[in-house]
Amino acid sequence: MSHSALPTFSRVKFLTPGTAILLLMAGLGVAFGIYRFAFGLQASTNMNQVYPWGIWIVADVSFIALAAGGFVTAGLVYVLNRQDYHFLVRPALLTALLGYTCACILLAADLGRYYNIWHPLLPSMWQGNSALFEVGMCVMCYLSVLYLEFVPVVCERFRFDVRHPWLGVICGSLYQLLEPVMIGVVILGIAISCLHQSSLGHVMVLAGPKLHPLWWTPILSLLFVMSAVVAAIPTVMFVCLWSSTSLGLRPPMRQLSRLASYLPVVLGVYLAFKIGDLLVRGSFAELRHFSLVSAAFGLEVGVGLVVPLVMLMSSRVLRSPRALGAACLMVMFGVVLYRTNVYWLGFRPFMAPYRYFPSLAEWGFTIGVLAGLIVLWRFLAMNLAIVDFVPECGRSVVDAPRRIEKGAVRHGA
Repeated sequence: MSHSALPTFSRVKFLTPGTAILLLMAGLGVAFGIYRFAFGLQASTNMNQVYPWGIWIVADVSFIALAAGGFVTAGLVYVLNRQDYHFLVRPALLTALLGYTCACILLAADLGRYYNIWHPLLPSMWQGNSALFEVGMCVMCYLSVLYLEFVPVVCERFRFDVRHPWLGVICGSLYQLLEPVMIGVVILGIAISCLHQSSLGHVMVLAGPKLHPLWWTPILSLLFVMSAVVAAIPTVMFVCLWSSTSLGLRPPMRQLSRLASYLPVVLGVYLAFKIGDLLVRGSFAELRHFSLVSAAFGLEVGVGLVVPLVMLMSSRVLRSPRALGAACLMVMFGVVLYRTNVYWLGFRPFMAPYRYFPSLAEWGFTIGVLAGLIVLWRFLAMNLAIVDFVPECGRSVVDAPRRIEKGAVRHGA
């Protein structure tokens, strides 16, 4: 992706109490990961022959939903030519890159024979009759596209580095090589990501009666794509608000408020499809009795869709960073809960004598990977040109520490 800004370096302190806690959680996650790969699935998880997948798959599909900001923002800026939102492209790209990377780490942990994960690279190993074949191919291709899109960002950091001239030559050559073809790579990424989101829904169409009627539908693939689009912009906006606060910058509220004003339409269309699908299939009868699944559905639709939809119709919410961040967080919660319901709470194999619940190692590894993702995002944002320009105040991050020292900048929230 082209970008005119020079690489910037934030002098904001990296190690804060919050960062230290996240590093501790990531370290514990590494310990749980070593335990899983050393002793296997049976010793470290509550998965078995009846429940062949657990929370790691739920985390996979959730990370991938929240990573959709990468392709949606790229489509908004490069296809619809809304260049006024270009400042969201790199935060969205980094979020998508790290989200997919973490999903692949959890996927490897979820596989009994994780050492065979490279097999789809070989055409001789392909199984075209499997729904998971499309999922695997989309993951590999889109992750490759994301890293390819990120190469120019790294090259910008080093191509003028006089301390390492040989590195500058390599980065400069790579930058000039990739820059002309980057728009094609971006469009390819949009297409692959849409295929991947729909394939994740299609896998659960095949589950048939094993999936609760509140969520099983023949249009599950479409709803998965729509849920990714719904989560995309709120996730990017939340990341933008959080990173502005974390790096001591004023959040670009004018641009974010304008973009958020479109979200009620997106949420309304998605809500209409969900409710309309339930009415057509007559599955509303499943809500007559209170149960775990009916409560989960109520939380998903009520807290994750209806409440933020109403909030985002208020101009006061759109102007407030905290209220807007809360609304975006609720949308993210709703989409994550939707995918949790489909892949976990609503999934019940016929012969299952009990409901699956993750083990301590599964929780620990998942939380550790999430904590590592947040720390790595902060580290890269402070050392590469990710959040390098705040349109509202018109100044770059490189000047932020000086402004903070002079007391000239109010902190994000």
